[in-house]
Amino acid sequence: MKPTWESDGVQLYLGDCLQIVPELAAGSVAAVVTDPPYKVSQMYGGGVDADNLIAVSAIFRVMPEIDRVLRPSGFAVVCYDNRILPFLFEAIRGTGLVYRKQVFLYRRWGSANRWVGWMQTTDPICIFVKGHDRPFSPAVRGKVKHDCYIKAGPESENTGHPAQKPLEMFVDFATWCADEGELVLDPFMGSGTTGAACIRTGRKFIGIELDPGYFEIAKKRISEAQLQTRLPFPEAPAE
Repeated sequence: MKPTWESDGVQLYLGDCLQIVPELAAGSVAAVVTDPPYKVSQMYGGGVDADNLIAVSAIFRVMPEIDRVLRPSGFAVVCYDNRILPFLFEAIRGTGLVYRKQVFLYRRWGSANRWVGWMQTTDPICIFVKGHDRPFSPAVRGKVKHDCYIKAGPESENTGHPAQKPLEMFVDFATWCADEGELVLDPFMGSGTTGAACIRTGRKFIGIELDPGYFEIAKKRISEAQLQTRLPFPEAPAE
């Protein structure tokens, strides 16, 4: 399948990742950084939102494909939801993906649901590495940070996507999980945050998005990020 849009090391596909990822070559991706759909709407005493359940169930089919396309020792960084976290761990059963760590996004700004006496304001990001047969000793790249990111206010670039994450996190994921010039995949591209992070850090990118509206937003963000990287540095003022 040909990309819907392609430019300077970026390939974007408008379509279902469950159809597109199986066409990618095995071992061709250095890292996967993604934020799958996980919103399950349910009213007690009522029904369950069937569309959201179908979206959530995609994780069981896509994680084995992520395992297949990842190179040995490649990283898979997956933003998920505490309420259904067991789904994600069940989805890697039988694959070569090994759970290594969680980092967290603490949403100090924005809406949150209350559960008993706690506000649900923390989202886990699970990090997996492909391979059981070698020691886990990744290189440290860039500045070392704490493993909890704080969202203290609205994003400076509001895309309108309901699950938009801070660009800073994804810049770190791209920097620390792939070398410059290597390929990063996001099978649930959304508004293109992973792609924008890859452009900023000099990584190649494949993004897949099912929703045409979000696909266009992602394409626009990535195009603008590419334009920014092509702009010359301003000359120093004359003394």
